[in-house]
Amino acid sequence: MLKKQENISLSNLFKDHPNKKEIIYLSKLDKDLKVLFFKYPKFKAFKRPKGFEGLIRLITEQQLSVSSARAIFLRIKKLMPIFSPEEFLKIKNSDLKKTGLSRPKINYCKILAKEITSKKLSFRSLHKLSDDALKQRLCEIKGIGEWTAECYMLASLGRKDIWPVKDLGLQAALKEIKSLDARPNEIEMSEMGASWKPYRSIVANVLWASHD
Repeated sequence: MLKKQENISLSNLFKDHPNKKEIIYLSKLDKDLKVLFFKYPKFKAFKRPKGFEGLIRLITEQQLSVSSARAIFLRIKKLMPIFSPEEFLKIKNSDLKKTGLSRPKINYCKILAKEITSKKLSFRSLHKLSDDALKQRLCEIKGIGEWTAECYMLASLGRKDIWPVKDLGLQAALKEIKSLDARPNEIEMSEMGASWKPYRSIVANVLWASHD
């Protein structure tokens, strides 16, 4: 791997990548990240839709495998002609349960839908907030915790410096690339990620690629 790295520059490898400058910057900071960028040059960014649909999908994904969550979410989509909070609130709980969505998550999704239909939550206003303020506002809604709020900012809004320290996949990936004895805890994740500011979202994406 190292010999190949000597013959290929990151600049050439990522010449058409929208985050080329950030990737080169991060590779200079951390040799382990440099290895990952060489190993996964076609890593993809974690993406989810903006707004109601994106948050519903992320709530669905909480503590589930990617494949299981995707299957449930696709079943939910089939129940609505248009994916909107208004349409979601028309669906019977019994029908939502048949999709595989758990009872608590059905409740969380309906709470979110009501927040939007009652005008308590405006995505236009929400998206103008800073990272910290946006995270705080979303976490005020029952069923949306730090992981969901952070993944929404990263995957739906494309914000560049989001670091979901609670994500088990990221913890496992860091254990591997840093040759740690155990998965880092949230405090250790925060400490390790500090040096990658302000591009921690890119680090998260390449780490997810290595873990998947």
